[in-house]
Amino acid sequence: MRRGASSARATQALRALQDAVFAQTDAAREWHRSNLIVHGQRYCADLDLVSNLAPDGPLLDIGAAPCHMTAMLQLAGYPVLGLDLAPERVAAFIQGLGLDVLACDVERNTMPFADGHFAGALLCETFEHLRVDPALVLSETCRVLAPGGFLLLTTPNVYSLPSLARFLLGRSVADPLSEFGKLRALGHMGHVREYSAREVRRFVEASGFDIEWLDFRYDGANPSRKKRILSLAYRFVPRRFHRDIVLVARKIGSGPGPELAPLP
Repeated sequence: MRRGASSARATQALRALQDAVFAQTDAAREWHRSNLIVHGQRYCADLDLVSNLAPDGPLLDIGAAPCHMTAMLQLAGYPVLGLDLAPERVAAFIQGLGLDVLACDVERNTMPFADGHFAGALLCETFEHLRVDPALVLSETCRVLAPGGFLLLTTPNVYSLPSLARFLLGRSVADPLSEFGKLRALGHMGHVREYSAREVRRFVEASGFDIEWLDFRYDGANPSRKKRILSLAYRFVPRRFHRDIVLVARKIGSGPGPELAPLP
């Protein structure tokens, strides 16, 4: 799925988000701005996906910081709660927009919600950062969703053109020194690993979900010369080589799902 024109609702929410981000003056302002530049169009695409899913109830944004997607959802009128390892990193942004964000290490603890509480959950550009127990995160996501509740998961595709090019050049998908360095620089791990669509599908299906839709996309809006060339190349290769995996799944049944316990 190549990103087309965003809906008016998403565009309006993005403009409000931009105003909030560029008003930031605290230590996290550069993190906010760089994320907005890189991910702004993705936020719109994900918001449009949520709108198409028409949730009837509260939403959960997992791995929320810097809380831009949480803000986009709230600005678009959805009741949403963010969950993050250390939301205090962006406390000024959260307070400024009146966001509801709780602290939780989702790889080591159960989520602090009752079974079936949410109509939908977003795990967007977070799965690749999980370094302890991705299965627990998905199991808990399933537990807190209502029957038929949706999971929107997006993550980089390990078989994308940039990743394949790095392999051919004898490089790994992500530089370990840089990715582990983000633990100190940002307070969370960088990319632990990137997955294939088949691997993501197996994780999700094993966690109590039925895959409703899986596709691939790339961001053609980046103005850099390198990205423009890459966008042109994407037009001529099969979709399975595009940059991102996008998956929508539904919770199966009315039970809590696998209900895994945190590792000791």
